[in-house]
Order: sequence, then structure tokens, then C-alpha cells
Amino acid sequence: MRPFARMWPVLVASVLATAPAAAQTPIAGAEGWLLADQLPGVEQRTCTARITGPEANTTLIINNVGLPVLILGRADWNHAGGEIRITVSIDGAAPFSTGGSAVGNLVLVSIEDPRLLERLRGANMLDWIFPFGRFRANVRGLGTALDAVRACANRAARAS
Repeated sequence: MRPFARMWPVLVASVLATAPAAAQTPIAGAEGWLLADQLPGVEQRTCTARITGPEANTTLIINNVGLPVLILGRADWNHAGGEIRITVSIDGAAPFSTGGSAVGNLVLVSIEDPRLLERLRGANMLDWIFPFGRFRANVRGLGTALDAVRACANRAARAS
């Protein structure tokens, strides 16, 4: 299945996340990350963590098959939608190529490789190269934020 199709439910929720935010709480041990368990306009509980970056904001969510998805956003991006090739560098290390989906002011990147996820958990800064430019995103505390999102999602699943 294509990554964009697999992420469609997450994409819809993420687009709604650009609306005024529901209550957000700071995540202990992950300075700058905010946890929300409700998205405006979405009836079911949807857990997200968000941090602002110097050039792009990052939202972390778990998709409908249990994989973490990084969603990068900027108010001045405007894309019709579709799959794109991405290059990313973690904390200045050699960059690598991956894929993602761009729509509106968001770029979604599903993290399917466990080794990549482990590297991201300890990352401080990500340098992204998209077909439309280079952007830096602060992700310090991502591992703790991911743990908080998963715990929130587990609580939501037990409550339903």
C-alpha cells in the first residue's frame, strides 16, 4: 500500500490540527513538546505531541497501523498533495533519502524503520530537504514525546 494512502486517516486529523488547538499540556522531560488528546472537529480522542522549530513545526502522531508519523508544517507552505522524495539529516550526520506526503501546509513522514526510530528518539535537530526548500526542525525530547503519545493513545483505547 502506498504511504500516502496508508496515512490518509492521519492526514485528515492532522489537517484539522491546524485549527485552534484543544487543551495542550507540557510533556515532562521533553522541553517544548505539548501533548493534546483531542483535535478540534474530531470526535474520538486523538493523541498528538507538538513542538515549534526554528523553521518548521513538528507534530508527532501514531497512525492507524501503530507507526509514528512526523508531520512538519509551516503556515506559508501550500501543496496540492502527493508523494515526495525527502532528504533528512539527524543532528548533522550524513543525510539519507526517504519518502513522504505533502498536502496543504503539511509534510507527513511515516517512520517504519525501527533503527531510524531509535536514532530519532535521541535526536536534537532535523535538517529536512524537500523539493521546495530546506528547513530545520527542533525535535529534542522526541523519544519522551513519543512515549507520552503512546501512553495517551493506550489510555484512549482503554476508555473507548
